[in-house]
Amino acid sequence: MIFNSVDFILFFPVVYLLYLRIDHKKQNILLLVASYFFYGYWDYRFLSLLVLSTVIDYYASLGIEANRDNPSKKKYFLYLSIFSNLGILGFFKYFNFFIKSAVSAFGALGVNMHEPTLNIILPLGISFYTFQTMSYTIDVYRGDLKPTRNFLDFALFVTFFPQLVAGPIERATNLLPQITNERKVTFENIKQGAFLVLFGFYKKIYIADNMATIVDPFFLADWGGLNPNPILSRTGAEAFLGATAFVFQIYGDFSGYSDIARGISKFMGVELIRNFNHPLFSQNINDFWRRWHISFMNWLRDYVYVPLGGKNDSELKQHLNSMIVFVLSGLWHGANWTFVLWGFFWGIVTSIYRMLRKMTAPKDGSKRPPTNKYLVPVNVAFTFVLVIFSCFFFRAQDITTALIMIKKVFLEFGTVDPKIVMKFFRLAIPFLLIEFYQYIKDNEYSIFELKTFYRVCFYLFIFYSIIIMGNCNKNEFIYFVF
Repeated sequence: MIFNSVDFILFFPVVYLLYLRIDHKKQNILLLVASYFFYGYWDYRFLSLLVLSTVIDYYASLGIEANRDNPSKKKYFLYLSIFSNLGILGFFKYFNFFIKSAVSAFGALGVNMHEPTLNIILPLGISFYTFQTMSYTIDVYRGDLKPTRNFLDFALFVTFFPQLVAGPIERATNLLPQITNERKVTFENIKQGAFLVLFGFYKKIYIADNMATIVDPFFLADWGGLNPNPILSRTGAEAFLGATAFVFQIYGDFSGYSDIARGISKFMGVELIRNFNHPLFSQNINDFWRRWHISFMNWLRDYVYVPLGGKNDSELKQHLNSMIVFVLSGLWHGANWTFVLWGFFWGIVTSIYRMLRKMTAPKDGSKRPPTNKYLVPVNVAFTFVLVIFSCFFFRAQDITTALIMIKKVFLEFGTVDPKIVMKFFRLAIPFLLIEFYQYIKDNEYSIFELKTFYRVCFYLFIFYSIIIMGNCNKNEFIYFVF
């Protein structure tokens, strides 16, 4: 079931009306049943995987707690959780990818092998709930969290339907106490939640799905070989516009889902982590990764980068650790070499940025002076261009196509249909103005501060964009397949 469907519009009001009329314990049971229904509505067969991950991590956490004084047994239960979760994720998401890669590698060495592929369907949201449950057992192992002995509460933590299939990736330290304790729904919850849901649908249906009509024709086109035939009319301008539009598409799609998830949760008195914080206005690479997919980047920092050594290692090891994090990030996004290359791209760019920053640091050890205000737009634009170029690897069907598109941007820029350019700006500019207002106010609810007339105009514009100008032909959220 997806948020922008008639099914969900019928599903949520029924659940919510029941939710408001019962006590806390019954609310949790209702939400658990609703979450299983929400997930199983897509394909009930994969409910077994969700239940299996829940059971394994529930008992693994209790095993860790029971063996605090027995390090070897304590580690055994941690490894049980990690290897079980990664094993399930690896089989469903990466089996065919690794088999095809191995066959190709042996083929390059002159060894022909049979390719045993399976028709594997990727379970919805498996990348998200797998990482969420693993973080729970790791936190218990570290002593940052006491495991809950209430299985239903833990099951609801794993399956809470607003964020089950596409995040944000919640930590038990944030979400679990809100499940175990009574929740209070206030007017402020309803007000903020309604805004997040409305703005989330605007991002998804108006921005992302309309941008898709620009992006798809370019990225699905035949771009030829590395030495393309001159009769092919594709230009670097088309490639650049397609990648730029994709930045808006994926940001609108993913942050739109996160906003709707947070808004729905607020209706029930639950606060989820904010997953995006105006990343299009980032002033450098580090700033971008602090603002983009925050829950996932924090997960990689706390459970991969820091355990590898973090900032306590040598400078060379820090660069290597950073590269490992970004390559893993690429693999998490999808079983394709384009995502691996996307990870390498960001690993290299991040290392270069850190080296340049160290070279330009004050020699006397004093604090770095603030950036000149006239350079801020330049920094934002440069960071945005780097994001655009990374999207060639993220969105292209294969590495060859990505390289051709980048080559054309530099060597055969050419032109693009002005009508498509105008369509892009009609979508992008109002969205950027709204986001910029929120950014300079440093408040995602800054619209509430406007005078009544301007708030009414804003809401009328949002409703008009969704209902009249929205693209309702493209329903799925991009991150459902990751």
